Order: sequence, then C-alpha cells, then structure tokens
Amino acid sequence: MSKPMVSERGFWIALLCMVVVTVSNGLINSGLSVYDEVLLEHFDVSIGQLKLRDSISFLGSSLFVLMAGVWVDRHGTKRTLMVGLVLLALVYSAYPMATSLTQVYGLHVLFAVVLACAGNMTAIVTAAHAFPNRKGLAIGMAVAGTSVGGILIPPLATRLIADYGWQTAMRIEAVIPLIAMLVVLKLLPANLGSRTKDTVTGGARVGLSGVLLNTAFYRITLAASLTYYATLSLFSHLFLYLRSLDVAAQQAAFGLSVLAASALVGKLIGGYISDRLPFDGYFRIQMSLMLIGVTGIAFAGDWLWIAVVIAGFGWGGLHALYNIVLVRLFGLTVAGRVNSTVSVAEAIGGSIGIAVTGWLADAAGYPFAFGVTSALCAVALLLVFTTPTPQQAPDESAT
Repeated sequence: MSKPMVSERGFWIALLCMVVVTVSNGLINSGLSVYDEVLLEHFDVSIGQLKLRDSISFLGSSLFVLMAGVWVDRHGTKRTLMVGLVLLALVYSAYPMATSLTQVYGLHVLFAVVLACAGNMTAIVTAAHAFPNRKGLAIGMAVAGTSVGGILIPPLATRLIADYGWQTAMRIEAVIPLIAMLVVLKLLPANLGSRTKDTVTGGARVGLSGVLLNTAFYRITLAASLTYYATLSLFSHLFLYLRSLDVAAQQAAFGLSVLAASALVGKLIGGYISDRLPFDGYFRIQMSLMLIGVTGIAFAGDWLWIAVVIAGFGWGGLHALYNIVLVRLFGLTVAGRVNSTVSVAEAIGGSIGIAVTGWLADAAGYPFAFGVTSALCAVALLLVFTTPTPQQAPDESAT
C-alpha cells in the first residue's frame, strides 16, 4: 500500500517542478519579450543593444549552473529553488527602477543566477529523485514548464502593461515567484537531490576519451548549437517581429503563446514516438520541420501563423531528441558530462542567436535576420542527416 503513496507524492513533486520552471523560464524568457517595445522607447536604444541582455542571461546561466550543481549536491534542491525564486522576485521588483541599459545588463546577470538555481537543471534533478521509477515522465513534466510559461506569461504581461503600465506590471508579476517559493517551502522535502559520497560512482573517465574521438559528438554538438541559435532567436524576437508587421500587441503576445504551445506538443510527442519509430527518420523529420517553419516566418506571407506552429512543433521534438540521441550514441556512463558539454554549446549558440538577430534586424530588417537563421537551420539539418544514430545505447546493447 505504501508504494502507490510514494509514486503519488513523486507525481505531485514533479508537477511542482513544472510550476517552478513555468514561473522562472516564463518570466525571464518569454515574459520579458512583451516588454521589449516599451523598453526600446524608454531607454532609447536599438534592438541589438536591448536584446544583448538576453544573451547575458542565457550565456551566464550556462556558467552559473555548474556552481548550482555543486550546491545541489551538497544541500539538496529545496534551498536552491527557493534562492532562485526569491532572487527572481527581487530582480523583477528592481527592473522598473533601472535608469540605464548598463543597469539592465547587471540585472540580467542576476537572471542568469535565477535560471541556474530555479531553472531546468534543478527542476530535473528534483523531479527525477522524487519519482525514481518514472524518471522519463518526471523529467518530461519538469521540462514542459518552459512551454507552459511561454503559453501563460506573455498574455498576462501584455494585459498588465495595457492596464497599469510596464513598471507596475513588473511589480505585480514579482509576486508570482514569491507564491511559488512558499509552495516549495511547504511541500518539498528538505534534502531531496543531495548526494552522499557513496552515491558518486567511480570510473568517471570511462568512455569519455571515446566520445572526444568520435566525430558524431562534434556534429551533434554543432547541430544543437545552431538549433538553439534559431530557437532563442524566435522566442526572443518574435514579439518585436510581429509588431513590426503591424500585428497588435495582444496578438503578438498570442504568437509567443502559439510558439510555446506548439513546442509543448512537440516535446510530449517527441519522446513517445522516438521509442516506436526508426529514430534517425524521426530526428530528421523534426529538424526539417524546424527549417520549414523558420523559413516560413522569414518570408512572412499568408502562412506566417502556420509557420510559427511548425517551427514550435519542430523545436519541441528536437528539445527531447537531442538528449535522447546523445544517450543512444554514447550510453549512460558518460551521459552527464556529455549532456552538460552540449548544454554549454547550446547556451553559446542561443546567446549568439539572440544578439546577432537583433543586430541584423537593426541593419537589414527582421526578414533578412530570420533568413540567416533559416540558413543555419539548413546546416543543422545537414549535420543531422550525416550522423546515423543507433536504436539502442551502447550500455543497453552490451547487456
């Protein structure tokens, strides 16, 4: 009788992790984009100058997450999540008081700390430890928060800006992470996710040299980096792009929600189908959909909204598939180090994508900027096509 209770508690903790990621990623990633129009006017800066702040957040989070991982190992995830959520509330409260773009950049360094403490990494560790018999479901639920935040936060922020002005809107939204923090304080066990010395396995270098000598590792890493260039360019710039096409603010915010909802469907379907269809074929299909969607967005024709849906669905599937392909290529023995290395490459690609797309938009307009993004998706597709993937991980085939 006790086993179902453990599973039930694990499910609710995984759901709580999804809520935390919804709040942290939703407020920092998708939610801030709807403030761009008023911030451009408020600070009197170019798109490229403003969007550099997002590059700082993403690139910084890839560095801070290494320190956050050490903290989690020593103290568990509860304190880490609470620190991140409280800091998120403080930064959102301070944002309206910024008087220069330099101060905004400083606030986004703090946002990088938030993403490291209360973002995907900590939520995934929490969910996996709470729901050990259903790790795939638990991790899938936690990561789904990135899309749920993209669906819910932009329309909320747009409405608050219209009703109260952007400064008051940010102060109201600052309450959301405090509520989430109180829920974490009440419901999450104290030492969940912490490791004792005997849980750290030996053989840390087993198989790693083989990974570094395998050209597939570099092809997939580059493909993932280019994919994140495209993805973060879309999520960071779609609102301003739609506004430049004379789309109303509420509709432009809805565009971000459509992109995030499509990605959520892609994530949920991606892991399920990848176990049932030839993996190589499905991986290539998802990358092709990403290319088609981004190209359609760049041309901004009558099919623009359909292109947004296709791009979001393609990205959502790839988000799950890149993690799966690394395990299938190299096995579980080095999965942690391989995934963390690729995650840094993804953050670098995404950070460059945000900044470069902004600079290109200033210089030549958004259609040209997204045209460049489309070309890079084509390179990623070529890399995916030239990297065959086994149906089983080396760890599995050996048993």
